[in-house]
Amino acid sequence: MMKAREIAVQALREVEVNHAKSDTALNHFFSITALEPVDRAFTMQIVYGTLREKMKIDHVIKQFYRHDYDKMDIDVKNILRIGAYQLLFLSKVPRWAAVNESVELAKKLKGQFLGNLVNGVLRNISNNLESVDFSIQGGTFADQIALKYSHPRWLLERWISTYGFLEAQNIMEANNLIPRIAFRINRLKNAPEKFQQKLLAENVTFRKSILPDFVIPDRFFDLEPFLSTGEVSVQSEAQALACRLLNPQPGQKVLDMCAAPGGKSTYLAEMMANAGQITSLDLYDNKLEDIDRLASALGIDIISTIKHDATRFSHEEGFDAILLDAPCTGTGVLSRRAELRWRLSEADLAALSNLQYQLLENAAKMAKPDAAIVYSTCSIEPEENQVLIEKFLNAHPEWQLQSAIEILPDEFHEVVHDKGYISLLPGKNGFDGAFSARLVRKA
Repeated sequence: MMKAREIAVQALREVEVNHAKSDTALNHFFSITALEPVDRAFTMQIVYGTLREKMKIDHVIKQFYRHDYDKMDIDVKNILRIGAYQLLFLSKVPRWAAVNESVELAKKLKGQFLGNLVNGVLRNISNNLESVDFSIQGGTFADQIALKYSHPRWLLERWISTYGFLEAQNIMEANNLIPRIAFRINRLKNAPEKFQQKLLAENVTFRKSILPDFVIPDRFFDLEPFLSTGEVSVQSEAQALACRLLNPQPGQKVLDMCAAPGGKSTYLAEMMANAGQITSLDLYDNKLEDIDRLASALGIDIISTIKHDATRFSHEEGFDAILLDAPCTGTGVLSRRAELRWRLSEADLAALSNLQYQLLENAAKMAKPDAAIVYSTCSIEPEENQVLIEKFLNAHPEWQLQSAIEILPDEFHEVVHDKGYISLLPGKNGFDGAFSARLVRKA
């Protein structure tokens, strides 16, 4: 049976070689290997932490590896990475344990010779932690800052240009923190207050969100039993804000254009008291199956999933409310999807903004005369957010942006921009980075 560190190495291989999402890779290995909750938590910490700090980790390893690091076997490289991550960032793990466990894992997976190599590199790092060089010889100031925060230089320079140097630093610092995991209380099964009392009775410690039907437990696994009963589901609070901004009503016909994995569709259904019709689109059968499974677990039966390209989908009758949570760069959630920072390019930004605009154009075609459209992303790039909305409004003078203050209760107004949309940077108000705008036709 695989142990925590071996699963971490296998998951990192899936992320790097097969371009899997880190959480998808981890969930796969957790499903085939029985681990105690504390070991699962440790595995997640190693994987996500290694991905966040990969630039800095690789910089350190290269100081103690005298050959071509780029040509190193991927599993050996990841064994060294998770070992170095523990040495550099996990003070609670004894140095000898970080080294020895990595060496034994290398022997198991790659044999004695490479086990000896891992032993030599990690022991050198362990014995010289205080003298490790965290600077780039001959590098620019931007190079040094990018290394310090383990972010690609092009992203750093973009954020400095958009937000200024101090805010760019704040964004990167937030991206390197362990994100809080929020659980949405299923109001079809429990009133939020009643469920919170249940948690207190079971000595589960948690924090409240400004969203009254969300809780943030100190330990993820304390709420795991309630996932199986459908009393809660995992959802980003920023993503939930977009659903709140749409504000669907019971009995309405609602479209969720980019619905997987189902968190938005099911929240809309809960807000609608499971009364009405929700059409949820996605391109892939397996993702639609995920939505159906989640809806079933939560006791929701008003969601119809359809396999279709949302840029071409049409509906003769139209919809009362449309949620377009568009595919995006994800630069607002790099603490959760740390691998994205190493995959993204400026070319991706241009391609995605074109796709987003096509989706918004099609949403407008399917909206009834008095319908609302909420456009949202988990990006902090203007081209995917406010610039795109301005482009749409300039091309469609019959539409206007309705201020979120008119829709959301007072306690949410602190996250509303002066122009009326929701614009969050990572770490602000405890949320991920995100954008949401509500569009309605002019009277």
